[in-house]
Amino acid sequence: MTMPPEEETTQSEVDRLRAENALLRTEKDLLLKAAIGFATDAGAFRQRPIERRSSP
Repeated sequence: MTMPPEEETTQSEVDRLRAENALLRTEKDLLLKAAIGFATDAGAFRQRPIERRSSP
């Protein structure tokens, strides 16, 4: 059974958007991993000593 032209156009647009969404998710994950790597190399995740307040 063939779809009417407007449904076929709509379905092809949905398919294109799903593919684009998958690509964007992949790119986002890659950029997040790169940002974490750069931050780690820069020492952004080093633990800092806990400051203790002296009692008055």
